[in-house]
Amino acid sequence: MTEFATENSGLKEARKRIKLFSESWDMELDLSNLGLEHFPAELIDVPDIVQALNLSGNKLDELPPAISAFTALESIDLSGNRFSKLPETIINLQNLRKLKINDNDLVELPENIDRLFLLETLDVSHNRLIRLPDSIKNLRRLKNFDFNLNKLAEVPNSVKKFAYTRKTNILTHIRKLTDMTAECEDVFTDVFFERSAPHLKALMERFHLTPVQAIIYAQLLLHYDEQSISIREIASAIGLCSLEMLPYLKEFDELERKKLLLCRRPAESEPATYCIPPEVVESLRMDKPYKIETYENVSTETFFETMDKLFDQHGNSELSYGAFVTEVQNLMNNNMQISFCKKIREANLETADMVLLLRFCQRLVFYNDDAIGISDIGGIFNDDVFKKFARLFREGEFELIKRGFVEMKENGEYDVDIFDDSELYSLTPAAKEDLLGELDLKPPKKTAAKKDILIPYGSITAKRMFYNKKEEGRIQELFSVLRADNFKAVQVRLAEKGLRTGFVCLFSGAPGTGKTETAYQLAREDERDLMAINITDIQSKWVGESEKNLKTVFENYRKAVQKQNQEGKQIPILLFNEADGIISKRFELGNASRSVDQMMNSLQSIILEEMEKLPGILIATTNLVQNMDKAFERRFLYKIEFEKPDAAVRQAIWRNMLPILHDDEAKALAVRFEFSGGQIENITRKSITDYVLTGTETSFEKLLKFCKEEQSAKHDERQIGFTVGI
Repeated sequence: MTEFATENSGLKEARKRIKLFSESWDMELDLSNLGLEHFPAELIDVPDIVQALNLSGNKLDELPPAISAFTALESIDLSGNRFSKLPETIINLQNLRKLKINDNDLVELPENIDRLFLLETLDVSHNRLIRLPDSIKNLRRLKNFDFNLNKLAEVPNSVKKFAYTRKTNILTHIRKLTDMTAECEDVFTDVFFERSAPHLKALMERFHLTPVQAIIYAQLLLHYDEQSISIREIASAIGLCSLEMLPYLKEFDELERKKLLLCRRPAESEPATYCIPPEVVESLRMDKPYKIETYENVSTETFFETMDKLFDQHGNSELSYGAFVTEVQNLMNNNMQISFCKKIREANLETADMVLLLRFCQRLVFYNDDAIGISDIGGIFNDDVFKKFARLFREGEFELIKRGFVEMKENGEYDVDIFDDSELYSLTPAAKEDLLGELDLKPPKKTAAKKDILIPYGSITAKRMFYNKKEEGRIQELFSVLRADNFKAVQVRLAEKGLRTGFVCLFSGAPGTGKTETAYQLAREDERDLMAINITDIQSKWVGESEKNLKTVFENYRKAVQKQNQEGKQIPILLFNEADGIISKRFELGNASRSVDQMMNSLQSIILEEMEKLPGILIATTNLVQNMDKAFERRFLYKIEFEKPDAAVRQAIWRNMLPILHDDEAKALAVRFEFSGGQIENITRKSITDYVLTGTETSFEKLLKFCKEEQSAKHDERQIGFTVGI
């Protein structure tokens, strides 16, 4: 066999990386996932300066004896290749502290492996070893030794302490599977299925999945705490482009059908995104099997609570209309002991009529809301059905009206100009008595949404913030203005001049630059409670409800300001997080305008009016200040742009978040990776997760790997071309 690599698809990239490595200082030479079948000959020119060498995820089956020339080597990663043995000359790497050769075809280890006397980490898991050399007991510095998933007839007493003493939990299997996926060129193959069999099997059995579904779902589970996971993100993690992911979209549909995913479909023309149901997250946290709740033979209270949840999921685009109807019908079929379900079934209505009747009943029972406008129908059905129903309602020919379930109600409550509902409808007294009279339900009082609850300043965790010099001065100025005595004096002076006394600020900049956290720290330092609002929490698919929600937010904030003033406390801060949607340029409305465009313009009108009469402090954050509507520009008194941190600030952030880093390591990371604070925090979270799974502090080499993954993910987001998700 040829000792060095011949020309192949990855060799050109390998040569490029070796050249760059030889020209610049670096901690690691990364030649992973290049499809290399042989050792690159160019490597022989740089053996004395390589401290860490990553050859994982290639197709290597042999290392040349020349590997012994790499005398400075402290770490080598050969995982995910095709090695059946190691050359005896590897024992000459006297400085080697870490050797990874897991997920190969090893049948033996060198008998005199104890010559690697500095070795601290040895991973030979998932190979074909039938025995371990006795000399391993002489590796006195060995701290981490993973020899699981081999074919060992027996384990020497000297290394039994490294064996797992408990069953590997599902979280470890997920992490192992995703790590192997990241290191593999083509995951949807029998070869990969075989290599990852233990981890695949764990997910397949836990969630009743196929191998392909298990690989996809493992990647989705890594984003369990996100509300909007795109197909592009998953495709990138698996090593595919969005176009190559098209054949696997049916697997996402199947995961949704199994209630392992919630899918958000804002509109037919917009891409779907996904999130993990909280019930799945809880089952993983407790390491218990995930059981799909069927809601059979439940109480009437639970029945209506579940129906309310289904309407919410449909309204938030988490359930398509078809899936929503199926869930509602299953709910009723499983609870025929409830007279309400029997009577709805006996009415023998068409599906759309039944759904609308359920909406009337659900609103009355759960919210004590006795009126539905025609526009509300638009949030349930598509445009064609909505137009048909609206016409039938206004002509008095709708089936629910003709059969005595629904009647017209006077509209004296809502603003017609905003909600465009000159006619309201409610259940008839006879329908209320017949359908709901025997339920003996007390209408549950919907508690105030979390978005309207004040966060006490004392509960906000103190965090050290890092800024570039440009914005640091502006932020300190703002902190000074909003301090109690200064702020009161400013308000008095503004009032004397007949000017608005509300203080409205805009924090703009790229994601992860500290906009939101600065608002929280401002509240904590100035002892002001905080009302944090995410615009997505306000928006509703039901026409008119978004506007109601926004008005309620300002009403609740005014009440909070009044109460704090009466109690002699600092007035709170109202934070609109990710406000891009409602401060962006207005839509030009015409005959073909979408209802969502009209809704966004209505929200903008409300917030502009409320900003004029604001009694306190409002801070809005945005990533897209260049798209801001002119009407908002003059209303923001303070505008601060948050830029990505420079190298010195990045170094300080690294040291603050990962104190285990030495100054030179933090500096190396800061210089090499132009990350925002949020991205550095992501990597810190990965490091903590790694510590929980392995029980050891994350090495600098693994930190570099995490950084490259983060860098790669951000790079992929900027690619232009055909995409399935955003």
